[in-house]
Formats: sequence, C-alpha cells, structure tokens
Amino acid sequence: MATVLVEVDGSSAGVQEVGSLTYVVLNGARKVIAVEPLPNVARCAEENVRLSNVADRVKVVNAALGNEPMGVPCNQAVYSSGNFSTLKGSGPCKVPGVSLGDLLKMVDNPYLLKMDCEGCEAQVILGPERERLRAFEHIIFETHPHITGVSNEELLVSLKELGFECRLHKMLDPKCNLAIYYCRGTSNQTSPS
Repeated sequence: MATVLVEVDGSSAGVQEVGSLTYVVLNGARKVIAVEPLPNVARCAEENVRLSNVADRVKVVNAALGNEPMGVPCNQAVYSSGNFSTLKGSGPCKVPGVSLGDLLKMVDNPYLLKMDCEGCEAQVILGPERERLRAFEHIIFETHPHITGVSNEELLVSLKELGFECRLHKMLDPKCNLAIYYCRGTSNQTSPS
C-alpha cells in the first residue's frame, strides 16, 4: 500500500511493523485507511482484507494522494507495482485525488501515517497541507530523492519544525539515498489548523 493512516484506541499499533495491514489491525488499530492508486493493486488489497476478516476495520481507497485526479496504468502487475510513482508514470485509468485532509476526515483519532508512495512523501511533508501532519503521533516514510529532487535532510527539517523527532530506521540504497525514517511527535506539538 502506498499510504496508510491508522487510528487506535490506546497507544500502540505495532508502529515499527506496519508492513502488513492485518498485522496493524491485529495489534490494536481501530481503523486503517489504505490509499492505493493502481486499480488492480487496490482490488488485490481489498481481497486480502476480505480474506483476513478485517473489512470492518480496514478501508482501501483506490486514489492517488494529491488534490487532482490522476491517470495510472489499469493493469500494472502487482509484483512490479512497488516501483510505480504517480510523479513519473501515468496511464489510461483515471483515479481520484485524495488529500491528507480528506483522509483525516475518515478517522477520529489519527495515530500513525505510513508513506511508501514513491515520491508523494515530499508533497505531503513540504506541501500546503503539511500542518495537518501534527495530527499524527507517528510517521513512517520512505524517501525517494531520486524521484522528487528533494533531499532527505529537507524532509527531516520540515518534520522537525512540525514537532517530530525522526531517526533513520533503514538505509535501503545509499547510492540513491533511499531510506526509511521513523518519526515520533514530541510533547510540544500543537493541533493542526
């Protein structure tokens, strides 16, 4: 899944192990919103949610994170979907855009935002809705400076300004500076406007 928003009762939802929607649900998430722009990958995710018996707590949204509808490939192979970026690719299938504000309206108590969206993380962290990130206690994101042209340091400075303490979780490709960061909101955070 490209972007995952988690709502919890309590304080723990397996924050560092969010690779699996089912895992997150089984570890305390009250609600999970998963955003996936590729139609066939979204259908596959919906089927996995149904087979895992967590459809009452997991909603898959077939959309692209952004304010505008986007053209995407209709039949991107699931096994190769991890490298698709809405910033670099397009296709004949139109999917709606969904903003961070739209996603926040779907939950009452946002807890975690996980972004592995092949470049959209820069738009979210630096864009006009960046203040909305304060709604989350935790953010996990993968960086893609080779796609966005935005350095990891610039993203980290922006999150620090919003009251997050971030640390490198894993360097995936030092050559491209592709990395996963884990960020935790600090006590001096204020509510988003």
